Amino acid sequence: MRALAVATATIVLVGGLVAAPVTMARFNATATASASLAAGTLAAPTSLAGTGTSGQAVLTWTPSSSSAATGYELWRSATPGTGYAQVATVTPVSTVTATDAAGTGTWYYVMRTYLGGWTSAYSGEAAVPVSGVITTAYKGCTNNAAVTSNAGDNNGYETTPGNACAQDGQLAIDDNSGSGTSGLCASSQKDRHTFWGYALGVPSTAAAIAGITIVAVGDQSNNGGTTSLCVQLSWDGGGTWSTARSVAMTTNTTTTYTLGGPTDTWGRRWVPENLITANFRVRVIDVSTQPAKTFRLDYLGVAVTYQP
Repeated sequence: MRALAVATATIVLVGGLVAAPVTMARFNATATASASLAAGTLAAPTSLAGTGTSGQAVLTWTPSSSSAATGYELWRSATPGTGYAQVATVTPVSTVTATDAAGTGTWYYVMRTYLGGWTSAYSGEAAVPVSGVITTAYKGCTNNAAVTSNAGDNNGYETTPGNACAQDGQLAIDDNSGSGTSGLCASSQKDRHTFWGYALGVPSTAAAIAGITIVAVGDQSNNGGTTSLCVQLSWDGGGTWSTARSVAMTTNTTTTYTLGGPTDTWGRRWVPENLITANFRVRVIDVSTQPAKTFRLDYLGVAVTYQP
């Protein structure tokens, strides 16, 4: 729309003559425009699920279809369907997993997609029960020594015993594993070897030791007789030993044998100081009714389950 403005001016001439009025015109133009902006919708992630382990919730989901979004907000509650508080942001939007150190309990999670100040609706809820214990990774030894008295041939794993400290296919070898036909772990006729220096990483503030798991990877030279791998644990540098746990060896192929477990304390109450490298030791006893049998050990690992 155009508006017309009119101005009038009077010009006075020298000599007293007055000229006729002159009219001057000026046009002003004002532009107007209008438009509408359709509101966009951010899509929430889908298929939110989770598992609890070692004091943490591990969450997975299918990413939002809004690929231009920044990422996600992660919300947690102790009550299903209500009371959520944001605990993290997760980027980029292509991410499909996150870990939340929630602690012990059952926790309820939802997520939403965000872009700047815009957010999507919440995802569906995932309920995640989280246990209060932590299990370390398996650790190998750094030191070893044969038991040299009342222990069969008194030479333990006489060939490359340090090979048992790492699972790499290199073998510690105990030839002629005893001096008699006893099949008992407690027999003085059986070769014994001690391993230590396990950096287990249990904090000194741990509230309780829930269990100790030993994994032995190895084999035997033949399937004859009755054969067992026996293990004892020490908490005072080898001064005192637990009652032995044993596992039958029934094959001459490389096999993983597990003794103890996440809830097995080997008959005693442990404290974190018992598990430091100077105090904690593992003793292996090779038991067979065939004293000439050879035992081969690729790895002797230890894992500890504890309450933080």
